[in-house]
Amino acid sequence: MNICFTETPSRKTVKPSKTIFLNNTGQDVTLKFVTAPDLVLNAYTISTGISAAIDHIRLGMTDYYSCHSQNVAIPGDCTAVLTLSNSVLTMAVSG
Repeated sequence: MNICFTETPSRKTVKPSKTIFLNNTGQDVTLKFVTAPDLVLNAYTISTGISAAIDHIRLGMTDYYSCHSQNVAIPGDCTAVLTLSNSVLTMAVSG
């Protein structure tokens, strides 16, 4: 499953469930959660399992928002790889 994020603001969230994130963007990213403190994930590093709803993701000075028409839930115990291409931040989920 791919979840895409663009610069267009939205109110849709992405809800991981013990998801491990790999930041493969080449830059530090900040996961901005709905009710939890922000988490900085350095370039080419792996997070611990995350279960807090993501409001948006900051990459450099740019905020990226889910471009899906509804909130998205990630199944439990998956891995999500973050990549950036053509101004679209993609979260490729596998598990």
